[in-house]
Amino acid sequence: MVLTAAGLTEGMVLGSGVRIRTVQAKDVEAARQLIALTGSAVSLEGELAAAVRDGTLGAVAMQGLTEGPKALTHQLAAAVSQEGPGTVEEVVLGLTCVLVAEHSEAGVVGALLALPPARALSRLALPEMEALVGLVKVVKLKAVAVDPAHRSSGIAAALIATCRQLYTQLGYLLLYGRFRVGSGLETYYR
Repeated sequence: MVLTAAGLTEGMVLGSGVRIRTVQAKDVEAARQLIALTGSAVSLEGELAAAVRDGTLGAVAMQGLTEGPKALTHQLAAAVSQEGPGTVEEVVLGLTCVLVAEHSEAGVVGALLALPPARALSRLALPEMEALVGLVKVVKLKAVAVDPAHRSSGIAAALIATCRQLYTQLGYLLLYGRFRVGSGLETYYR
């Protein structure tokens, strides 16, 4: 399956009648509540919520789906050289992915948040340019949550598969996540 920007915005319907798509302004509160259930340090509030509302969250990723992965590198290079309209932080927001699973009757029942690990990359003893290149090659799965009433129906797996497909098409080399040992997620993620 090949993702397109339009297809990801409109969503893909699963056999269960659940649609996987990018988050929209109307979904922010429901997605925020679901992501909060995960205990992730990153939440769908403040800057991230504002980026959803103004259409900049994920915009660089969508451009990459339309124009190809080199568009990501060009955006980042323009931001670093200060020749483009955005900053590195804005490019990171543009590469951030928030997907929702929308049930035809129950509304948003699942959410996923993935983003380039800018802080982690900046802490590594890498030259600055290598750390910046990591922003378009490494993505961290920060949170996956499904409403308890809709668990065990493949929604989380579909969210993760869609996220993996998105970043694979964008030329990313690594998608990783972390969870607490003893959280009960060891079996799921295996």
